[in-house]
This record gives sequence, structure tokens and C-alpha cells, in this order.
Amino acid sequence: MPTLRTFIAVPIPSTPALRSVIARLAAMGRALKPVDPDHLHLTLKFLGDTDAGQVPAIGSAVRESVSGRQVFDLTLRGTGVFPHARRPTVVWAGIENAEPLIAIVAELEPRLEALGFTREHRAYQPHLTLARIRSRPPADLTELLERERAAEFGAAAVESVVVYQSDLQPGGPVYTPLETVGLE
Repeated sequence: MPTLRTFIAVPIPSTPALRSVIARLAAMGRALKPVDPDHLHLTLKFLGDTDAGQVPAIGSAVRESVSGRQVFDLTLRGTGVFPHARRPTVVWAGIENAEPLIAIVAELEPRLEALGFTREHRAYQPHLTLARIRSRPPADLTELLERERAAEFGAAAVESVVVYQSDLQPGGPVYTPLETVGLE
């Protein structure tokens, strides 16, 4: 069986406010690689190299983890960086009302571990990646982060959880849904 690079995520539609901040990040030059606003998602679990034959079992684990859960809304608010301000590698938008997401991840982890995927030992921190930082960030980034620290970027309804294949291409990653599991 072929090997696929996979992850589990919640698709997030881009709001005008998110598009605006991503455009401002893109204008800061080559040090930052903004995400494609048409492919925003909240990663629940990065699986990495995955045997294609495992995809149905992963889909089952997702179905079991979201079973009985209702569609819910998240609020997208504020910006920050990982891992810390001195050497940031990721610019993110914050997530409020994320308790249902955290509960889904808590259900997913043991099911995926039973399939051979390593359990994440850090607490799940829901965030929406806006850009990756490739080299020393420009001073403008600090100003933008400060200005947008409490900005509201809109709301998003969590209607499904998706198992994606990620193909790394020169123009950026291409995400292909392999399994989509709807909430009730």
C-alpha cells in the first residue's frame, strides 16, 4: 500500500477579517509564508506518514469520536505566535469556545494510539495557523500582533471533521479530503 501524509482537521471558512490579516502578513515579505485563506483549517491531529490502508480505520476513529456531537460555533479572536515571541515560527489566530474541540481530541487520541499513532503528550492548544515564519521576522510583525492581539476575526460553525491527505508542492501544500465526518 502507498504511504500518504495525513492529518485530521476541521475546515474553517475564511472571513473578510482573516483574509485582511493574512494579506497584511503576506505583504511583509519572504520571511513569512502565509497560509492560503481558501484552505484554512484547525488541525486536531497530525498523523504524518500513513499507510493508505489505514484510512478507513482512521475515519472510523473520527466517527466514534464525534458521534452524538452537535454542530457548534467557535469564535476566532486575537493573534499570537508559537513557540515564543523571541523566535516565532508560526503566527496564529486564537480560538474561543473550543471546549468541544478539546473533547473531540481527547476522544481521538486513544483511538488513534490503538492504530499505532503516537499520542500527543502536550495539551491540545486549538489555533488557526495564519503564517509560517521562515527566517527573522520583520519588525512590522510585532506591530501587527500587538494591534490584532484582541481583534475578532468572526465565527465559524464546526460542521465536520475531515481526514486530509497533504501533498507538499512547490506552490504550497495541496489538501485532499479522504474522509469527511459530519456532526449532527
